[in-house]
Amino acid sequence: MNVSEPIAIVGMGCRFPGAFDPRQLWHLLCTGQDALAVGRSPDCTTDFVPGDFHLTDRESAEIDPQHKALLLTARDALRDAGLDENQVAGQGIGIFMGQSTAEHWDTRASEYPVDMYAIAGSAARSMASGRIGYAWDLRGPCATVDAACSSGTLAVHLACQALRTGECDTALAGGVSLVLGTDHTVGYAAAGMLSPTGRCRFGSEDADGFVRSDGAGVLVLKPLTCARRDGDRIHAVIHGSAQASKGRTAKAVIAPSLEGYLQVIERACATAGLAPEQLGYIEAHGNAAPAGDHLELQAIGTAIGSLRPPGQPCLVGSIKSNLGHPEAAGGLAGLIKAALTLKHRHIPATLHCEHPTSAVDWPGLGIAAVRTGIDWPYPGPAYAGVNTYGLSGTFVHLVLGAAEQSGQRG
Repeated sequence: MNVSEPIAIVGMGCRFPGAFDPRQLWHLLCTGQDALAVGRSPDCTTDFVPGDFHLTDRESAEIDPQHKALLLTARDALRDAGLDENQVAGQGIGIFMGQSTAEHWDTRASEYPVDMYAIAGSAARSMASGRIGYAWDLRGPCATVDAACSSGTLAVHLACQALRTGECDTALAGGVSLVLGTDHTVGYAAAGMLSPTGRCRFGSEDADGFVRSDGAGVLVLKPLTCARRDGDRIHAVIHGSAQASKGRTAKAVIAPSLEGYLQVIERACATAGLAPEQLGYIEAHGNAAPAGDHLELQAIGTAIGSLRPPGQPCLVGSIKSNLGHPEAAGGLAGLIKAALTLKHRHIPATLHCEHPTSAVDWPGLGIAAVRTGIDWPYPGPAYAGVNTYGLSGTFVHLVLGAAEQSGQRG
């Protein structure tokens, strides 16, 4: 057992607007595509075959499409990790999945009689992880996590802890969110949280809220020593992670706080054995809610940017400018982007930020928006952080490094 063991990302699967695998996602990011420009997200479950996952037709008729998306994306991740889904049966592989809405159940329950197929198919969010365990006969720890928009990254954090304590030696971790009803959208709109212009303009003078979108992301994780022993291809390394509640440090239960961001960044860096100023890039929560953006940018500058060498600001971006906000899966989108950024040593542009907000002292805080794609500009090892925040008051931060430098820290 090694409680500070780095965790290797050895497999990745994703289904987001305009990108149904990490390769497509990287192309979308590097070419500056705005997937929201094409309107409604394409159905990411069209290739679902019930028998592939040991589902009967009756079960398939009731199952939440979010669980279908997770099954498909988990299979993609297993294949990317070189694991044959026909040969993992009986293994103690852990499963940690994030899900925060059940709009399929909300709609279905009001229209049709409720039976056990409906309960197990869509009412029980626990089935987001349970279906994966059943599909491949996996015997490790199994849990579904709900921490609102931090659900997916919290699932990754918990998976890393299980791997470090030896509860499992391989884990699947991810998150999903599909917009399947209107109630949440109506509520967010009434609160003024949604963008009337239909774009996520993180860090921009013109930021006006977020856009709900669909997505699923799943990682295959292993302790770094095991991944090296097994000769795995390593996409990136998670050196540290942390979660924290903001308590009552904000005026409302759903609002983020400066203190919350600061404590989770500090904790994650401490578990990684890195000084915060070693982080050269932050993939922000960045959902383009102006007040939330300002707090997050202030926290990144205070904790990281202001401590960095002169002329080397901490660069900041958000994948939500490309995809919208896939809520419980939003952090997975950002995590996969950060892993690919480190792998390719290239930081894709954050869209719609031609005029960074004047409410933030960017130079004074030692931070800068990534308005055009750039190769990693700093010498030495490259480290990046991933920020997420959930309406429940839950912050999660993960610290990543490139695979080839995984022996260099401090």
